[in-house]
Amino acid sequence: PNASCNIPMPPFIVGKRRPSPSSTSSNFASPAAPARKPGKKRSLFDAADERPTGSLQDNEHFVHGLADADSDSSLSDVSSIEFEDVTSQPATKKQKRDHLEADDEEIDWEDAVHSNHPTDGIPASVAEPSGDLELTLDKGSRPSCFINGQKKGPSKIERQIRVVTHCMHVQFLMFHNSWRSRFACDPVVQKILVDQLSPTAKKEIDTWKLASGQPRDEIDKDPSQSSKPKKGKKGSDKESDNVRSQRDWGKPAERQEVGVANVSRGDPLYRLIKFLAAYWRKRFTITAPGLRKQGYKPLATLEEEIASFKNHQHDPKEHGKRIGNLDEFRDCAKRCEGSRDIGAQLFVALLRGLGLEARLVASLQPVGFGWNISEEANLTKKRPKRTQPRESHAIDRSNSDRKPNDTDHKLKARRKGNHKSTNGSRDIPIDLSDSSSSDLTSVGEEDDESIMDMTPSTPRSKSNIPYDRDLVFPTYWVEVVSPITHKVFPVDPFILDPAVATKPEHLSAFEARGAKAGKAKQVFAYIIAYSPDGTAKDVTTRYLKNHMWPGRTKGARLPTEKIPVYNSKGKIKHHEEYDWFKTVMSGYNRPDSMRTAVDDIEDATDLQAAKREKKDPSKEKEGTLQFYKTSAEYVLERHLRREEAIAPGAEPVRTFTANSKGGGDDNTNTKKEEPVYLRKDVLVCRTGESWHKEGRQLKPHQTPLKMVPIRAVTLTRKREVEEAQRDGGGEKLKQGLYAWDQTEWIVPPAIVGGVIPKNAYGNMDCFVPTMVPEGAAHVPLRSTAKICKRLGIDFAEAVTGFEFGKQRAVPVITGVVVAEEHEALVRREWEKDEEERRIKEEGKREKVALAMWKKLLVGLRIVERVKGEYGAGGEAREESNPFTNKKKKKKEKKPEK
Repeated sequence: PNASCNIPMPPFIVGKRRPSPSSTSSNFASPAAPARKPGKKRSLFDAADERPTGSLQDNEHFVHGLADADSDSSLSDVSSIEFEDVTSQPATKKQKRDHLEADDEEIDWEDAVHSNHPTDGIPASVAEPSGDLELTLDKGSRPSCFINGQKKGPSKIERQIRVVTHCMHVQFLMFHNSWRSRFACDPVVQKILVDQLSPTAKKEIDTWKLASGQPRDEIDKDPSQSSKPKKGKKGSDKESDNVRSQRDWGKPAERQEVGVANVSRGDPLYRLIKFLAAYWRKRFTITAPGLRKQGYKPLATLEEEIASFKNHQHDPKEHGKRIGNLDEFRDCAKRCEGSRDIGAQLFVALLRGLGLEARLVASLQPVGFGWNISEEANLTKKRPKRTQPRESHAIDRSNSDRKPNDTDHKLKARRKGNHKSTNGSRDIPIDLSDSSSSDLTSVGEEDDESIMDMTPSTPRSKSNIPYDRDLVFPTYWVEVVSPITHKVFPVDPFILDPAVATKPEHLSAFEARGAKAGKAKQVFAYIIAYSPDGTAKDVTTRYLKNHMWPGRTKGARLPTEKIPVYNSKGKIKHHEEYDWFKTVMSGYNRPDSMRTAVDDIEDATDLQAAKREKKDPSKEKEGTLQFYKTSAEYVLERHLRREEAIAPGAEPVRTFTANSKGGGDDNTNTKKEEPVYLRKDVLVCRTGESWHKEGRQLKPHQTPLKMVPIRAVTLTRKREVEEAQRDGGGEKLKQGLYAWDQTEWIVPPAIVGGVIPKNAYGNMDCFVPTMVPEGAAHVPLRSTAKICKRLGIDFAEAVTGFEFGKQRAVPVITGVVVAEEHEALVRREWEKDEEERRIKEEGKREKVALAMWKKLLVGLRIVERVKGEYGAGGEAREESNPFTNKKKKKKEKKPEK
């Protein structure tokens, strides 16, 4: 928003003042101001450093006069308390030197003077401006890469600001989670949650303790179960003592090994945490939103939200659940309600209260450091409205904090028709306080090895959880360490199914991905596990797909930087890797003296990053299409290059069967067999022109091994091919390829009478020495064609190759071809011509050198004549130079010493 206000011009510009120890003195210390050089313009520094001569009372009267003249001015509120006595100090040499340099740069501020002290040459009317100054204040918005829907590249400082903001936010979130993990270690919180457990849950805990190898005497008995016989059943005491009447092992049976865990059905901890996860999902009520990434917002919006958070009454639905201290955290544990994040933190406290090593795992959701559209906040998103909870909530806390008892359930059941079902329904919630009406029956009572489903028969309606529905991936979850196998079980009691991850595909469910995660701005960057001893560990590798970096962390986590290390000469010696987040984690890592067996096992298995392995073609499975494509022994016809062909008479050594989709309506797969040949049966083929450039020609009556389309390189050849295609009805022209065995060396006939044969272009092809006819000689020397013309000898220029450029083929001519009897004569004439050329070049160089010497001598004569006529002006200047005189005096004083 834009704000416009009228502010009057200030009456004068005060000098730099510092408050004095006492404000009782009424006069300023006013030493004489330094004299200004005449003829120089007055600058801003001169006006600011000028010492005021008026008293404090004069300044106060002046300000009060302004207040009387214009009461609406903002300067009318200035009180006399703000005016203090100032002790001014004389300017230092450095300050004077700075002012002189400023004057040299001609930074003129002629109007910046004191209104009370007009100087010479400046009228007082200019020193006292009048009128109002209108300023338009615009609240700056945060830099964005999208302005008016158009993309704008950020500057370097804007990029640095975002990187620093991201780093600070990550550290704040880590410190916040460290405190929440500490709250989960509070004994009071743990006692509250453990006492709230139902008898069924306590019985399941006892079963786990027995399976873990704990002695029966150390297991607390459930006080709710009485040893008295039930009414209506006679002889129950005798039946309990009878071993054969009992379903399981009776009291007389004893364990053969005391203190040894029973792992015949797997780790017993898995059964317990699966039961507790289902229990906690029904026990805890989500009443507020949790932490989430919102993105970068305009500064005006941030100021409005901060002011609402500080000044207005705290609204959990708008500002999130606020836990100011440990007492509020305990209150959430008593009521078992809050945000989804607090639910996961309380679940950690419950597991720690049971004596398990539980870690609070947090997926940090900091603001990003990139400049894409996903980093900008979605301002059009509506906040969740206040909704009244329905009667179907397991625990209704809209009016009071009391728990529903059996009487309330019975009344509701009578209104609906006296239903007697105890499994729960939409209108009759499940009571977790009574084991008889709870669906969480003991797992140990079942004969089946599998664990029964702990969810109610009628699942909770989604309308009961109006918060964070768009967050389809957890932000907080739990890692439970097995005391028997030292295995880590990730547990999410709210979102994921199954709640306990035991397979690699279950771990990938924690990784935020897909369109829903992008729309909710959920990122997967830093996964931190907080232990009960106050330490933390980076467990991001555990949840990456195939433990492969960077995975989903790319673009959301600061990557490792390569910092150059320079030597003494300023050149890069080598590079060192710097991981910023590893430096941050150094303050949370567990020291070596406190490491446990779980740490060693994790670092060697789940937290070991996998390396990308390059596929070795030699290790490809034999018989596959990729194997034949890269094999050095076998080859398929489909894998042959343009210039390769199978040798005539070669027989296939095996057959490759390939599956291909049929072209019918049923799209059934059909098998196609292809012959497999040996790689040594493959021949390299070329066209007739290519063989001619190698000095070979086709044998008569040869059939091409392969027909391929014509490749036209030069512009003339392309035109010829196009004309031939038009004449042939538009079909592409093809040319044959021939193997080495189908060609022979080109041997031209011998010359007769010293006459050299020539082609249509007046030269001779000499690509190889065998192409020179018998009785002729090749003289590969330059300028030999002129010599042959001068001597009247028959010759032909020798073409040894072609240079292709700009769609043209330019022949490379190297010397001439002459008769053998003329070779010696041509070489002697060439030597004479080279000697004459060398003499001419030396004469040219000598002429240039003499001209330069002449110029130098003429210059020296001119200098000598000037000195003789006008004297040695240079020596006189040296005598008047003070620096030269000082050096001469020092040299003269040294011998005296």
